[in-house]
Amino acid sequence: MQNSQFIPPETPGPKQRRHFFGFLDETGLLQSPTTDRFFGLGILVIPRTKPMHDELLKYRQRKNFYGEFKFTNVRRNNLSLYKGLVDIFFETVQARFCVVVHDKRFLIKRHVKNYAKIYNSFAGELIAEAVKMNDMATSSEYLTILADDVSTAIDDSFEKEMKEKVKSILRRNALFGVFRLESHAISEIQLTDVLLGTVAYAFKVREGLIQSGPANAKLDLVKYFQTRMGVRNLSTSFNNRIRKGVQVKVIEK
Repeated sequence: MQNSQFIPPETPGPKQRRHFFGFLDETGLLQSPTTDRFFGLGILVIPRTKPMHDELLKYRQRKNFYGEFKFTNVRRNNLSLYKGLVDIFFETVQARFCVVVHDKRFLIKRHVKNYAKIYNSFAGELIAEAVKMNDMATSSEYLTILADDVSTAIDDSFEKEMKEKVKSILRRNALFGVFRLESHAISEIQLTDVLLGTVAYAFKVREGLIQSGPANAKLDLVKYFQTRMGVRNLSTSFNNRIRKGVQVKVIEK
């Protein structure tokens, strides 16, 4: 009788590591009065920098625009310029945008001594949410973050505290590293500013804090974003994926 050979079950190997780049920005201030209702953090995540960066460079050259894209600068006479910028996000394969909007009326402000720590914690939570948007069973995602340099003080523990928060949520060190840069030099951070500002503006409109009218170009940009995303409004929590693997996630706190 021939002896049967025992074949042990396959042992799963380590997950594939996938590296992405995240561009981080904010709108509003945590320490300002609650009458300034909303504080938001947004992160734009892309698998490779070159495709989007090339498109941004070509777009600037085509439009002969070499200034800084900022949501606060949206006007009726430059609305088409900003709509085209939003289009670049929606045409970038596997681009992701995740935003958390905090209504500051519900933030606990008693005995707060260090708003930087709160900011770093919120930023870590946002990064973890962005990773969870695309984390798969067969791979683990790691992010390198490029953040606007004016968002935090130079001497705070920005990177350390964000890493700790991300690790506590995801149970792994998913944050590869952090670079703080001047936003006027980084078009991708400027794009993040515009996407974030558009979402935050939608919340202000919802709460009656903004007067609508034919001259309100920012409101038109909100409507354009909604049309491209295929949602009825941006001022609510959702997590949608559309063509080319583009994802947008809005979280209301």
